[in-house]
Amino acid sequence: MPQTQGPERAIDDTLDVDAPQPLQQETVGYLINLIARLLAQALKARNGAGGVMPGQYPIALELLRHDGATQRDLCEAVRIEQATVANTLKRMERDGLVERRPTSDNGRLATNHLTPIGRRLAAIAVENALDVNRVAFEGLDAAQCSDLRETLSGIAFRLEGDLRKR
Repeated sequence: MPQTQGPERAIDDTLDVDAPQPLQQETVGYLINLIARLLAQALKARNGAGGVMPGQYPIALELLRHDGATQRDLCEAVRIEQATVANTLKRMERDGLVERRPTSDNGRLATNHLTPIGRRLAAIAVENALDVNRVAFEGLDAAQCSDLRETLSGIAFRLEGDLRKR
């Protein structure tokens, strides 16, 4: 069988590319992505169809902390691209979770505010996120939880630094 030599191991060229590969399942990116999807699914299940969706959660959380934030403020705080934040805010406004108010000094600039229902659903989503975290950290002691958070924060910091170089 033909073999392709990679940096660490030989890979059979006739391998079924659709079959799960152990290397794929061992990579940090794969595992973190899997965990992120499972966390989002668990939050969505708890919040229900009429609640704050996982993609809306970072923005709702930031607006709970800083009511009246501009779109740019939100982009910087939640580290999500401007176009994604703009679309998310439009959906949240459509769903009655957010109200956008033009500023008096610049008609193009608007501040974003949770509506009363948006504030209530965001608070419920926070409780649900804490519940999901409790499930995720089950079986870990306080030191392990702290170490995991510190490790993940370090990974994010290094990757953000790498991206700024490119």
